Amino acid sequence: MSTLNSLGSTSRTPVQGKGLIPETVKVVLIFALLLAVIFLFYDSYQSKKSVRAQIAKISDQIQTLENNSRVAEANLASQITSLRADLAGAQQEVGSTKAEIKKTAAQIQAESLKTKHELARALATKADAANVEAQVQAVKAEAESKIGQVSTEVGGVKSEVVTVKSDLEATRRDLEGTQRQLIDVRDTLSSAIARNSAELAQLRLKGERDYTEFTLPKKNVVTKVEDIRLVLTKTDPKKGKFNLKILVDDNQLEKKDRHINEPIQFLVGQNRVRYEVVINWVEKDRAGGYLAVPKDKALSAERPK
Repeated sequence: MSTLNSLGSTSRTPVQGKGLIPETVKVVLIFALLLAVIFLFYDSYQSKKSVRAQIAKISDQIQTLENNSRVAEANLASQITSLRADLAGAQQEVGSTKAEIKKTAAQIQAESLKTKHELARALATKADAANVEAQVQAVKAEAESKIGQVSTEVGGVKSEVVTVKSDLEATRRDLEGTQRQLIDVRDTLSSAIARNSAELAQLRLKGERDYTEFTLPKKNVVTKVEDIRLVLTKTDPKKGKFNLKILVDDNQLEKKDRHINEPIQFLVGQNRVRYEVVINWVEKDRAGGYLAVPKDKALSAERPK
């Protein structure tokens, strides 16, 4: 009996060791789990790449708009200068016309005086009264004709002056529109910069860039910040302005008459990665701010590999 029991227990042992899930099912489940994890990583990478590409595109559009606005502003300034020159020429023509009027008036007075003398001589010699009257009327008609001609010329010059004034007014409106566009661009740029440590902490939470705070302790002294070097050359604490040299890739970039909290962007390296420097405060001999660098330089490169 004990022998039978031992045989029975021996035959049941392999059945208890197999478990509830076959090995093949386990392998399939593990493989499916790995595929799901790989898909999640790939989807996250693609989403991040798309967001970075959109950010770079928006930045390019803002830079292009700012450049176009500067060109338009320069063109408008040139047009205003040209219009002012035209207005000065028109005013000079008006002055010349006034001189001609005076000259014509003097001629009329001289001719009138001459006519009076002739009339006096005619009366003295008892000339025909009708002939004298005809001569007087002819002289008056000629004088009136000359005066009318001069008045017409003056009216034409006045019309040209009014046209020039209208062109100046239209140019002024265009310039105001361009200035409003520049203000909108600057407002857009200012929303992406930090003015103090608290705002810089908020930008860090977005995780789009690496931010490095720095202090430029003295004028004309090279300060290394990450892979670039900065030199503070001039400060104006009252106006919040400064001059800055940026040494990058064996090049020297001069940034003059810049204001605090104004973003200064430039491209670094062969892949042209866009860096941004912001000076938050300026004192007599020193200044401080931060450097913003894209976290993923490969995705942020503006030159395709």
